[in-house]
Amino acid sequence: MKIVCIGGGHGLAQVLSAIKPMCKELTAIVATTDNGGSTGRIREEYGCIALGDIRRCCIQLAKNNTNNAAIYDHRFEGGDLDGHSLGNLTLLAFLQSNKCASEAIYSFNKMLGNNETVLPMSDFPTDIIAELHNGEHVFGECAIDALGELPKKIFLSHDVPASSKAVEAILSADFIIMGPGSIISSVMPSFLVKELGDAIHKTSACRLFIENSADENSVMKTLKCAGIDWLQEQLGQKIYDLSISPRAMQEILYNGEKVENQNSHLHDISELKMIFSELLKNPFIDSD
Repeated sequence: MKIVCIGGGHGLAQVLSAIKPMCKELTAIVATTDNGGSTGRIREEYGCIALGDIRRCCIQLAKNNTNNAAIYDHRFEGGDLDGHSLGNLTLLAFLQSNKCASEAIYSFNKMLGNNETVLPMSDFPTDIIAELHNGEHVFGECAIDALGELPKKIFLSHDVPASSKAVEAILSADFIIMGPGSIISSVMPSFLVKELGDAIHKTSACRLFIENSADENSVMKTLKCAGIDWLQEQLGQKIYDLSISPRAMQEILYNGEKVENQNSHLHDISELKMIFSELLKNPFIDSD
């Protein structure tokens, strides 16, 4: 089975770890618009794509392959490197050597011993911009997350081409998983890349959206409806075939029993493994 996972942050890394044992061909497409922390500083100085979520995904995939993977999550203290992670700096070194983000990520991922594919949404840097209802524009993920009300529109600062391998993976996939994670900063950016949005619309794969278990600590917490509904309204098209709510996930975990109170914790890997195991038994999903 060919599975593609789309997103960013901790949510995508958890999904990759959970789904990895269940498929022969796994591809991650990572949002690259983060402009905070170590990633933001590297982007500002070197003009590259966001590297932090890519690092997180590669290391999560490698956790069972090597005891050395954790060192790449190490953050330096003091001096010019204060706050930077070794993994981000290693990816930057590969990027400067390869001159291509996809190739740099491939080298880092293989160094960790991973057979899975990790791709950026684009090899070229871009950011997200929010247009507010008064016409004002707000630049970057950090500033957008800190807004007090949902923006009227989200768009990219620069139109960038998608990674060709990412488009190919989506079109040839059997199963596509989106989320969980921040709707605006983790899930949405990849869909704003035109070729990826078009591929999601055209693919014959079963498209699964995993809703968040806990409220986002961002402007999305002001939303009164489901995040996926707002996202689709923004994109102007349906992007999923099946959406799994926290309550539905709990009922799957508890063998169909109705759950009165949905959990407020984040999804964990063991729960996701059980959910995917049940979903992949679905006769409408080809598991060859």
